[in-house]
Amino acid sequence: MAAEVFDDDDRVIVRLEVPGMEPDEFRLDVVDDMLVVCGEKQLQSERTEGRYQISECAYGHFERAIWLPDEVDSDKASARYRRGVLRVELPKSSARRSRRIKVKVR
Repeated sequence: MAAEVFDDDDRVIVRLEVPGMEPDEFRLDVVDDMLVVCGEKQLQSERTEGRYQISECAYGHFERAIWLPDEVDSDKASARYRRGVLRVELPKSSARRSRRIKVKVR
C-alpha cells in the first residue's frame, strides 16, 4: 500500500492508496507516534466473455503503521476516502507545534 506523508507547520497529512474499499471498512488509530491503518479487503468480480466465465477476487486483512514526524491531536483528526485514496489530516498538538522566533541582532 503506497503512502505519502506531508508535514507542515499546523498538521501532518497522510495519503494512502487503497483501491476497492468502502469508507466504513477502515479502522484508524494513533498509537504513540504512529498512525495505524487497518482494514479488510473483499472484492469479488464475475463476468462472462463468450464461452469463458471469469471470476476474480482479492481479499484479506491488512495493517499499515506509519511514523508521524510530530506529536498530533488525534481527537481533531479527520479522514476522507475518495477514488481509492485515503487522506488523513492530523492537526499538530499545540504543546509541540513548531514556532518561529524572531531574534534581534545587536
